[in-house]
Amino acid sequence: MAFSRSAATLLAVLVLFPGTAIPARGQCETCREPRAGRDGLALAANALLGGATAAVRARMHGRPVLRALAGGAAGGALTYAGKRVAVERARCAGFAGRELAALGTSLSSNAAEGRGALDRLVLPAGPVRLYLYPRGHGPLLRARVDLAALTAVAYAAASPGSRFDAAESLSSGAMVFRVRGELGELPYEARHAAGVVQVRDGEDPARVARASAHERVHVVQYDQTFLLWAAPAEAAVMARARWTRGLHRWADVGVNAPALAAMGALLPYRAQPWEAEADYLSVTPLGAGTR
Repeated sequence: MAFSRSAATLLAVLVLFPGTAIPARGQCETCREPRAGRDGLALAANALLGGATAAVRARMHGRPVLRALAGGAAGGALTYAGKRVAVERARCAGFAGRELAALGTSLSSNAAEGRGALDRLVLPAGPVRLYLYPRGHGPLLRARVDLAALTAVAYAAASPGSRFDAAESLSSGAMVFRVRGELGELPYEARHAAGVVQVRDGEDPARVARASAHERVHVVQYDQTFLLWAAPAEAAVMARARWTRGLHRWADVGVNAPALAAMGALLPYRAQPWEAEADYLSVTPLGAGTR
């Protein structure tokens, strides 16, 4: 069983973020790459992620593997569609894309846990997750606070020159803070942590828009990794004691946030494959064509 878990984690890392060491195009003026042919590969990779995760977990618990694989793959494909929508420049595209992707990841999660496709839907709303049970016999709606997101909000709010941008937050579907001057030591226009985005006020609106789209992909990746991997791990650990069960009823820890940060610390920025996905999508939104 330990080997199965390790294999599932390795496979998920490889297929969620296809790509090799390439320049970070979402934060780059000169990097360009034609979109032709890569959409199909990225779609297949996200479908494989959802399908493989669901199949491995079904196998571990003695449930039908092929059914889980099909349901998980369908959800993964929908998650990729949400990422595609999220990078569009239209108003509220980020919000629509994040919720569409969350619906897809919910389908993959349900397939992994042996539920019906629509038995549980998990939709992010800022630092809160809404758990909807359309077909259950208990409460229709339950909300949990995302503790990792709350921590990121506190950090962003305390940053020098930072201000909360309510309009952009509503449009992007994530908590967005505007920062004057340098964004810490980063030479980029934006950064993301646990579903919270910081955007540096800049003189070039095109660069800022591209960087913001880049970070919206990371927001969806955060949701995706939480629900597929972190959520079941947290549920298993927190079920062991009464006080953690009580905490889990109202809060998600968000252990995927530090895990992803640790992985990022082990790899050079330009070699991080999850950056490849965000870079590619933010440079080639559906309506932009190629340049």
